[in-house]
Amino acid sequence: MTIRDVEHWVEYLDLPAKSPQQFRMYERSLNQILQVLRRIKCLTYGMFLITCTTLILYLVRDVMTVHLISQQASFPVRRRPGFAAAIQMEFHRECTPQQNIIFTKTHKTGSSTITNILLRYGEVHNKTQLLYKYPSSTEYKKLDPERLMTGRPTANIFAQHANFDHGFLTSHIYNTSKTFTILRSPVSQFLSAFSFFEKTALYPAETFEESIKLFFKSHGHDKYLTESWFCKNCGMLVNANSVDMGFDLEGYVMSQDRDQFLSDFLDKASKTWDLVLITEYFDLSLVLLKRRFCLQFEDILYLRSLERIKKETVEEPYTLAKIAEMQKLDIALYEHFNATFWREVEKEEGIFEELAIFQKLNKQVQSFCVQGSRVGYQGTYANVLSPEGRKNFQCIAMNTRCLNFIRLMEARDDTAVPRSDIPRIAEDYTDPDSLNYNQIVHMDRTENVIDLAYKNRFRFNF
Repeated sequence: MTIRDVEHWVEYLDLPAKSPQQFRMYERSLNQILQVLRRIKCLTYGMFLITCTTLILYLVRDVMTVHLISQQASFPVRRRPGFAAAIQMEFHRECTPQQNIIFTKTHKTGSSTITNILLRYGEVHNKTQLLYKYPSSTEYKKLDPERLMTGRPTANIFAQHANFDHGFLTSHIYNTSKTFTILRSPVSQFLSAFSFFEKTALYPAETFEESIKLFFKSHGHDKYLTESWFCKNCGMLVNANSVDMGFDLEGYVMSQDRDQFLSDFLDKASKTWDLVLITEYFDLSLVLLKRRFCLQFEDILYLRSLERIKKETVEEPYTLAKIAEMQKLDIALYEHFNATFWREVEKEEGIFEELAIFQKLNKQVQSFCVQGSRVGYQGTYANVLSPEGRKNFQCIAMNTRCLNFIRLMEARDDTAVPRSDIPRIAEDYTDPDSLNYNQIVHMDRTENVIDLAYKNRFRFNF
């Protein structure tokens, strides 16, 4: 900086300058300020260049990731790898997708959503389901070979309601199968079941809670699990999850040491089920399932189903305590496996980051598939699909009730069903927001719904 420059700034800033020493001091100060400004300018340019370089590297990485997936991935990849495959590669682990699966479907735990996931998994990946003869009921209590579909004694997947029978299932599902289930907080499960199965009609009262109190007062329920294992109108309601998992109520009541009987069951259950999910942590449970069974994000997507429009509540501590007392077997089961669930989660590095990604993907897919809602089965919400959703197998399959989904597969696969009956059967499934017979037979399964949901959010088509 020259003397003339210093004189200019001294005059401009109206600084006192009565000696050469003051001028030199001002000169040094102004030079220091200029150096700082130059450094700020360099840093600004540097940050701009770093930002641009980072964005370019991310774009190159995504393109290369998709290319590598199509060339090297060991898990199944769509014919047109895209955004879904790139995201999957971020969390890819060296593993083999689980081929053979046994799911113990429990009552009012979110298990219908899991069953839908497994039905879609079988359809997309060409895995057979262990099905009953058409038309089946989803409420067969006891597994029976005579009820199985004609011509299919063994299969890859079982995902229907039935009291668990390990010997039967392992003899009808191919070897190397894995077994899992899902449990829900027993008090919450009781309230949901009491409402969903319309027990209020059997115990009419002014309020939902008063109806539950009438249930407790009737049919000798005070003797349940002390003097008797029978409980009238308790099916799918009281200790339902324990019964679903094969617990012997009569053996428990007749046992000389009931605590030991229950402890032995829990020990055996821990060895039988490879994984037990928890309803209260549903999305986290699905990500854990994805990791343990080597699935992809698309495999575990879901739309909410069978959610009550009117959710009944109970507030009195006495009523809640009485429910817990009746549900003591399910409470023991839930507490045991809730603890094991968190131990399994702790083993999974990065699972919560993967959970956050999954929740964003599922929300975007739901926005793509669904455009509204209406009143559906037994006073529950039913989704109205968007025009794009009605054209995609994953969207329309996710929105199909399990019973309808299963019966359509039975009608398609059961060799005992006369082909002349197919047109009549097809007439029973005409809801535009659910699968129909033509779609279960012919609809394309290869279009990735995640890619479609994100298609308009990116400028680049992979």
